[in-house]
Amino acid sequence: MRNIGINVRPDVTYGTAPFMDCVAATGFNSVFTYGNLPEFIDFVAKKCRDTGVRYEALHAPCERINDLWLPDEQGDKVVDMMKASMDLAEAHGIPIVICHLSSKENAPHATDVGLLRFDRLVEYAGKKNLKLAVENQRKLGNLCTILEIYGKDSPVGFCWDVGHEACFSYGREYLPLFPDRCMFTHIHDNNKRYNVDEHLLPFDGQIDFWRVADLLHKANYPGTLCLEIDLPHEGSEKYADLSLEQFVSKAYAAINRLRIIAE
Repeated sequence: MRNIGINVRPDVTYGTAPFMDCVAATGFNSVFTYGNLPEFIDFVAKKCRDTGVRYEALHAPCERINDLWLPDEQGDKVVDMMKASMDLAEAHGIPIVICHLSSKENAPHATDVGLLRFDRLVEYAGKKNLKLAVENQRKLGNLCTILEIYGKDSPVGFCWDVGHEACFSYGREYLPLFPDRCMFTHIHDNNKRYNVDEHLLPFDGQIDFWRVADLLHKANYPGTLCLEIDLPHEGSEKYADLSLEQFVSKAYAAINRLRIIAE
């Protein structure tokens, strides 16, 4: 059976250490984190070693990601930010770095200067023996350009974000476009309202997860099914009425249900 994973964030209501202990005890195999906070990443890596859970992916920051494609020097700062993510991943044995290629509706299309910058990132990933997984947002063209230029023999692959597909893409299905390039997943639900990216647990919103399971099965995707959900934290009311054990058990039941029907 495929491994199942969940995201970890530093401000989770229950505390990161108890949350990760419960995640491991409940049966999750994998975690990923977002951002370039060295102390947090150090802590998660140690907890993974202690609990036997795999630290499988690090999501690079996506602030100002559109600058990657623009001619000014801000684009070079994006490259530096993503290289910092790769440095942290290499230091802790995290095999996959996830990145966005665009943000919002009016993101720039792929440009020559941006592709030259991405060349540097791909070369850097290769030197560090890392995989670079590009995630679907709103701009199909940018994603197609990168996955066509950098083929299966490169470090570049696809991260399929199920929730983004439902609330950003007017029903477009991404996994059938890149079935043999998928190296990681972001699994979450929403109510399919445009630009309302709710990050709910699977089966709590309106996404058809029987269809998701069918797509995973047809793509013969062997990798981790990883939740990317809005964990309980200060300022969020989602799942705020659940105890730590109740929340992690509910999360496990949801992703395990998808795992079973996708077999």
